[in-house]
Amino acid sequence: MARPGGVILDLDGTLVLGDRPLPGSRELLLGLEEAGVPFAVLTNNSSLSARDHAARLARMGLPVLPERLFTSGAFAGRELARALPGRPVYLLGTPSLAAELAEEGVWVSEDGAEAVLVGFDTTLTYARLARAAALLQRGVPYFATHPDPACPAPEGFLPDAGAILALLEKATGRRPDRVFGKPDPAFLWHAAARLGLPREDLLYVGDRLEVDAALAQAAGVRGALVLGGATRPGDPRLAPYVREGLLVVEDLWALKARLLG
Repeated sequence: MARPGGVILDLDGTLVLGDRPLPGSRELLLGLEEAGVPFAVLTNNSSLSARDHAARLARMGLPVLPERLFTSGAFAGRELARALPGRPVYLLGTPSLAAELAEEGVWVSEDGAEAVLVGFDTTLTYARLARAAALLQRGVPYFATHPDPACPAPEGFLPDAGAILALLEKATGRRPDRVFGKPDPAFLWHAAARLGLPREDLLYVGDRLEVDAALAQAAGVRGALVLGGATRPGDPRLAPYVREGLLVVEDLWALKARLLG
């Protein structure tokens, strides 16, 4: 594979698992830095802000600056600030997400909410869930930071925003009016534009077929899939993506060898 002009990588399940870096992650990032290949991290994990994710990665020895880290929460905030300027939003999300939304210009409020936003809420309570359901039944606009039903962790998979969305749909019959984050190509283009990465020479790296491989395909960029997390060797769903040019590698060591030699 020819060396790309820029690389955008998924986070959970690709570079890290919980608070543990996956094999080859540090070496890949350092290798890209040394080779002068710009990179960024694109994550649907809206439980933490970009700043808090960067601090998390720093504790693992992974050199990713906050300005190179793009979250579905910040992207949702950017879009909502444009679509609902000055209107209060009820959030099912963490304090870290609330702070990131505020930085993007979104008014997060417990009272008088005129919209609902669902994120990866690791602080979720039944009372807050019931409040969101009541607002949805009143017909307020409804959004989600991303669609993932589960987030990979060392102990398995944790209920993510998509699981909360499924619960609310069962209770209220409503689906979000818009879901931000991957696999929406707009999220990828936003990150690429912010860093000046070339669309025509971009490589996107992830571990999930339905999110990461689908994103690369929808965006029309080269894609690489790292096996071992959400996707196993021999998965029959791989075939159509491989026919479209998806690079499949065993781990990040193999990816580094293919990209940097």
